[in-house]
Amino acid sequence: MTELGKYLREAREAKGLSIDDVQELTKIQKRYLEAIEEGNYEILPGQFYVRAFIRQYAETIGVDVSGFLTEKPVVEESTVASTVEEVKHEEIPSRASKLKEPLSNVKSSRVMDYLPRILVAILIIGICIAIYMMFPSKNDGKSADTNQTQSNSNSEIEKPKNNALDQAKVNNTKKTEKPKNDVTEQTPAQKITVDSAAGKRTTISLSGTDVFKLEVVANGESYVDLKNADGKMFYSGILKQGQTQNYDLTDENEVTVNIGASNNVELRINDQIFKYPVNPTNAVHQKITIKNLKMNQ
Repeated sequence: MTELGKYLREAREAKGLSIDDVQELTKIQKRYLEAIEEGNYEILPGQFYVRAFIRQYAETIGVDVSGFLTEKPVVEESTVASTVEEVKHEEIPSRASKLKEPLSNVKSSRVMDYLPRILVAILIIGICIAIYMMFPSKNDGKSADTNQTQSNSNSEIEKPKNNALDQAKVNNTKKTEKPKNDVTEQTPAQKITVDSAAGKRTTISLSGTDVFKLEVVANGESYVDLKNADGKMFYSGILKQGQTQNYDLTDENEVTVNIGASNNVELRINDQIFKYPVNPTNAVHQKITIKNLKMNQ
């Protein structure tokens, strides 16, 4: 028995540990531990493993053997060559197989721990996107109102210009032509009257015209259906942004337009933009009933 082996054995016994106990703690085979205590380093798998096993043994029982290891190699280099074959066929594969299985189990357990959180995060993101698509923000409604107001104001501004040009032409005609006794009949302008507006239901009347043409313009995605008082369906579906539906409803006395997202839909009655009496921001889903009061009625 060498001085180092005697020192390790006495320290182990002082701790009350057996060789089997040290084997369980260090995972070093019992025969290697006994060889270290006996100084029989030739059976250990190479110089590197000799030093590694000795250090691990010493750390496990709580002693310092650095002084022993720095003096000289604990085994001759000639002994290393004789044990290389043993390392290849016995020690290294067995230790590698022991390491692979715990690593795979650890990776698998970590993935399973995070999988529920990932699924919950994906579900929450999906719900948020769905809500955003179904209920557009207030800014969208305000921008739609602003666009409608600007369109109305532009049409109001343009009309005086056209009237001024027409008036100038009339004045020039009066100067060059003799007055005529013929009287030109004026065509009355159409009138859209709001009969009632509460919640999502609005009823309006169209008068002063024999023509009833309805244009449905989609500024965003929305569900729309159009039917008459008898339940005849003219259209039912989802309009995408930029799509337009045109209908000649002159022969109909009453129609109802059901709009899922009114801030994404613009109605034009005989080319006149219809402004919702109920703000689309306050009532996204609206039903607009239009009564056609023809001039001959």
